[in-house]
Amino acid sequence: MTGTGGRREEKRQQTHERIFDEAMRLFRERGFEAIAVGDIAAAAGVSVPTFYAHYESKDHLILALPTPKEVVRLVHAFPADMSTVELLRQVMVTTLTEGGGIEDPARVLERWRIIAASPSLRLRAAGFERATADMILRALPPEETDNPRTQVTVTALMSAYTQILLRWAESDGKRPVEEVVKDVLGALRDLSP
Repeated sequence: MTGTGGRREEKRQQTHERIFDEAMRLFRERGFEAIAVGDIAAAAGVSVPTFYAHYESKDHLILALPTPKEVVRLVHAFPADMSTVELLRQVMVTTLTEGGGIEDPARVLERWRIIAASPSLRLRAAGFERATADMILRALPPEETDNPRTQVTVTALMSAYTQILLRWAESDGKRPVEEVVKDVLGALRDLSP
């Protein structure tokens, strides 16, 4: 029985990857806006309902959210006495240089090249940014989560993270992530009175 479940899950994962890979190919070839879910499903050899069984929408395919469990694991991978700013800076750099156990950095760059080239996706990224900020806030200790300063800090840093991803993608990944992080967070720090 266990073997069947394992094979089923492996097949599901292969289908999930095939849908993603075909979507990315189509987005690169024709642009995000020109591609419909039906196009992706056909290219992947699946039905439209199967696409939706794997991805909530094509936005969710390209603007991938981490899971709450992944966020908790990342946040707790660093010392508890770190400031929120330093913690999130470390999470950003780790995620973009090593994947942080969430996604290969090359795949992140591939997705964000497409996002950077699409004005509508750039706008929709803000909603995903906010959802990620909420997950981070829930992963912090309750005394931090309820602090308005922490809430503003996390929200601002997630907005900065979107800018980091866009600038990194616009450089085609040629600028070192650490340099982009330093520039963007430096600009944010310069806003302080």
